[in-house]
Amino acid sequence: MVRRVMVIILSVIGFVSCDSKVEIVYNYKDIVIKRVDKNGKTIFYYDEISKDSPRIWVEYSGINDGFSCYLKFDESGKVSILSGDGYFQTINDDTTKFEYRRIAAYQRPELTENVYFVQNAIRYEQEKNNGSVTKVNVAYPIKY
Repeated sequence: MVRRVMVIILSVIGFVSCDSKVEIVYNYKDIVIKRVDKNGKTIFYYDEISKDSPRIWVEYSGINDGFSCYLKFDESGKVSILSGDGYFQTINDDTTKFEYRRIAAYQRPELTENVYFVQNAIRYEQEKNNGSVTKVNVAYPIKY
């Protein structure tokens, strides 16, 4: 009986946690990047969430997997995702607006007005950016 109850509880927890979705919006001087985290995949959209929008994504799974990157907003409206941590891919990529560049650890940018650190663990992302001089506005979900 106890075993049956445990199986039911673990099944419910598994189903609930498998379908979590989080949306975050990064905004700098009218340039918008929307991020959607769902089931071990994070997708960054330029401007709007649409299949036609330039997008870059990263997939991860397991306890020791994840990603970190920097969003670098240029005055021209271009946004670069700079990362050495994670398996990033791209589609519908208009590199005049949105691009991914792999960087080495020594190439990590400083957190400046137009640069924001991003990580799959939202709490650590917020801690890293807290107190920086960034002017990137971020709309986090109320509960994550």
